[in-house]
Amino acid sequence: MKSLLFFVSLTFYQGSFFAQTIRDFKVKNDANVKERTQMLDLLRNSIKNDIEQDVIFVVNHFLVSGNYAWMEGTVQRKDGKTLRFPDDYYDCCHAEALFKKVNGAWILKEEGAFSTDAWYSCIHDRFPDADTRIFSQNVKSMMKCD
Repeated sequence: MKSLLFFVSLTFYQGSFFAQTIRDFKVKNDANVKERTQMLDLLRNSIKNDIEQDVIFVVNHFLVSGNYAWMEGTVQRKDGKTLRFPDDYYDCCHAEALFKKVNGAWILKEEGAFSTDAWYSCIHDRFPDADTRIFSQNVKSMMKCD
């Protein structure tokens, strides 16, 4: 009986030991400011390269687990003016992004600022190591493609 109890306890402990913690980066705080800023700066620079405007984000969803993070937000110009786009192929004013931590630094793996389609459909097929819990319900509904 003792060995059965020990085995069950050990199994439970190992399962919880390897479980990834979900961290919420939606709101900036002392615990996440460095990583959150690093990731948002990567996305901000990507957008600036595309539309040549300085932007800020209203973060609606930003979860991190292990080496992956998923962010969804609204994009605004830093100076408060209306965003300008080079053509009609932009859907103002949303952005989504997948980040991955590589060698201790966050990199931008995929992003879809102002996309007119659900570019993130099948995203878990492309990144099977990403914890599905980081994604919003909308993304989860389009996550896998068979």
